[in-house]
Amino acid sequence: MRELPLLQRKPGTALVLSGGATKAFYFHLGVLKVLGIDDVSSIVGTSAGAVIGAFVASGIDLHTLESAIHQKQVYLPRFDTWMRTMTSDMLFRPQYGDVLRQVLATGWSGFRFALSLPRLFNKDMLAELIDSILHSQSHVSAFFDEGALEKLVQASLPSSNFADAEIDLYITATALDRSQRAVFNARYDFEDDHNLFMTGVPIHTAVRASSAIPGMFEPVRIAGRYFIDGEFKQTLSADVGIQVADRVVISHTYQPLQLKTGSVRDLGWVNILKQSTFMVLRERIATWHEIYEREHPDKKILWIEPDVDDVEFFLAPEFSFRPEIQTMLIQTGERAALRALEQVSVRERN
Repeated sequence: MRELPLLQRKPGTALVLSGGATKAFYFHLGVLKVLGIDDVSSIVGTSAGAVIGAFVASGIDLHTLESAIHQKQVYLPRFDTWMRTMTSDMLFRPQYGDVLRQVLATGWSGFRFALSLPRLFNKDMLAELIDSILHSQSHVSAFFDEGALEKLVQASLPSSNFADAEIDLYITATALDRSQRAVFNARYDFEDDHNLFMTGVPIHTAVRASSAIPGMFEPVRIAGRYFIDGEFKQTLSADVGIQVADRVVISHTYQPLQLKTGSVRDLGWVNILKQSTFMVLRERIATWHEIYEREHPDKKILWIEPDVDDVEFFLAPEFSFRPEIQTMLIQTGERAALRALEQVSVRERN
């Protein structure tokens, strides 16, 4: 494990919250309902984990976050303000100008290909067409504008300054052009070959960068560099949590499905892709799990994840805005947390 010697340990528990879209947001909410946050001194969040981490670290209570499921907005009496609920039309707002330019560029590429057909006689025309279309895809960097999420976070927080958070907050992203992990925070400002710790970045901007899924949302420019989703450089970033606290709780949703009968193949291409992605991420997590346990035998680390045979959770959309689905995701997080605590209790008794 790459050490981060500049990070100082504080009493309490560090929460490490994974990405995974709105699905992970509500799963983490269920986990936190069971565990509570009284002993939490640090939160390390990526993407969805950064969103809920920013809310919790800033003092927004769990009940308020849960009640927002059934309301268009909820009142935050502590801050004397209203918090809007994220909706699909807020999150998936097309970047019409860029998309139009890309459509025109693709059309022009297709027209030029049609004119070149006589010269392509006896060549693989399908391959030539695919190459032509792919080479033309340089006029749009993302299809949706994530600005609404940034504005929602900014409007909901009492302060966008990391230093004002009640719990130390670390939000991770990936530096697009240097393959570094960025960690936005209030305490540390340094850079090495693998990490870029930055202070002075507003929380809402850090959340937007951490949630910028490539191809879906625009990379976020901060201090002259572009940043994308934080899970790409290092999944979970649990090493930060391990460095800053004696106890660490790691919550993630990257769990491949193990069916008792049948195959994921029968669930369609979307779920085949999801299963394949989760296999890759879960393998990375398993490797880090082994390293952390071996190198920090005295550290109390609690790993929380969905059941491998939870079909309902696996099939739930990554971006769901239906109250009944969100409630189910919270309940899954609660069950996962209770199961993890029970496993720890059994190990301690033995």
